[in-house]
Amino acid sequence: MQSQEKQLAIVTAAIVLAFIVLIVLIATIGGGIRSHERSVIEIVDTDISAESLDIAEALINVTLYLENSGNAKSGEIGIVVKAYDADTNLLVTTNKTEVGGIGGSETKSASAYLKFPKEGGYRLQIVIFEDDRIIQRAEATIYGLASLEPPSVAKIAIREIEFFVDSVEVESKSNREYAIINTTLYIDNLRDDVRDLRALIRARDNDTQLITDRKWIDLGLLKEGTTSLHYVELRVLNGRDYIFDIQIWQSERIIKEGSGMVLLSPFANRTVVLKTKEKMVEILPKTRISDFITPPPGEGKMPVPKAVPRSVPKPAAPGFGALPAAFALVVILVLLLKRRIGGV
Repeated sequence: MQSQEKQLAIVTAAIVLAFIVLIVLIATIGGGIRSHERSVIEIVDTDISAESLDIAEALINVTLYLENSGNAKSGEIGIVVKAYDADTNLLVTTNKTEVGGIGGSETKSASAYLKFPKEGGYRLQIVIFEDDRIIQRAEATIYGLASLEPPSVAKIAIREIEFFVDSVEVESKSNREYAIINTTLYIDNLRDDVRDLRALIRARDNDTQLITDRKWIDLGLLKEGTTSLHYVELRVLNGRDYIFDIQIWQSERIIKEGSGMVLLSPFANRTVVLKTKEKMVEILPKTRISDFITPPPGEGKMPVPKAVPRSVPKPAAPGFGALPAAFALVVILVLLLKRRIGGV
C-alpha cells in the first residue's frame, strides 16, 4: 500500500515538473504567453494644431508620439481623446483611434481629429489603452479658437486712420454747431484680390457712449499687395470728444476692427471758478473749429494781382490859351513905359 502511494506521489511530481518545464519552454521559445505585459508605453511628445473649417467650426488635430521602452511588443494600443467645455466641464465631442501593437524600443505616432465650435475654451483629456486596459492619461487646454480665420476670409489690415474737418454747420433754430469730419482709411490687402467688402464707421460720444452718426461704405476691389484709401464723412456736435470705430465686414461677419479719437472739446466754451473772487468766469476758446477746415484743392489762396505801371502826368504843352496872356503882358509893359517917359 505504501509503495503504491509512493509511486503515485512520484508520478504526480513528475507530471507537475513536466508541466513547469513546458511552461518555461513556451515562455522562452514562443516569447511568453503574455509577453506584452513587459512592454512600457509612454507619451513622449504631443502636438496640437487647429484649422478653421468655416466661420463657426474648427478642426483640432491631436498627434501623440508613443514610445515602448520595454523589450517586448505591446498589446493593441488605442487612443481616446475627449473635449470638455472649459467653463461647464460638459463633454463636447470624443474620438477613438486604433494604433495597434508597438514593438520593443519602438516609437509610433498617432493622430486624433475633433471638430467643435470656435467659442470659448476646451479641456482635452487623452486616454491610452492597451488591450482595453487604461495605462496612461494626459490633459491639455486650448483657447482662442475664435481668432482662427477660414481660408476664404480676406486677409487685410487697417494701416492708418486720418481725420480732418471738412466743414462746419450751424443750425439756425438751436444755434448748435456741427462739424463734418472726413475719415480716411488706409487699408492693406495682404492676400489675393478681394471684393464685396464693406466698412462700417461709427462716431461714438466718449462720455455717454452714444452713437451720434454712422455710415456704410463699399470698399470695392482690393488688389493683392496694395494699399487703398477710402473716405467717409460723419456729422458730430462740436465741443465734445468722440471715438470713431471702424469695422470691416465680409459675408455678414466682422473680419477686422480699428478705432481712433477725435477731440473737439478744445473748441467749446469753458467755465472756471475764480477762488479769490468766488465767481465763475466763462473763457472763450483761443481757436475755433473753423480754423481747421481744409480748403478744397485750388481754394484758400488769394490771387496775386499783376503789377500795372502808373502813368505819370506830363506837363501841358503851351497852346493857344497862353498866347493872349503873353500879348496882354507886353502891352501893359509898353503903356507903363510911355507914361513914365511923358512924366519926365
